[in-house]
Amino acid sequence: MIGMVVFVISFVLFLLISLATALPPGAWIVEQYIPGIMQTDYEALATGIINGVIYGVIIWFIFTIAKMRYDRMQGPKEAVVKVEKKDK
Repeated sequence: MIGMVVFVISFVLFLLISLATALPPGAWIVEQYIPGIMQTDYEALATGIINGVIYGVIIWFIFTIAKMRYDRMQGPKEAVVKVEKKDK
């Protein structure tokens, strides 16, 4: 669940950054595979969405690996179960 939040935050961050400046690989992908959108108002939006997805997945993957390692270092968690007897 927390991984989804990390992905959404990084997606929005890189979308906004890409609207201001052209970042690779989004700019390269738009230039190579969608040349019809070049020099239009939608070029920055397409670049931003592509960069948001790519960098969001990378950051989410790194976060997931780091969280798994952190949880493994913490060791097993203890669970205490208290059973009460009912007297008749």
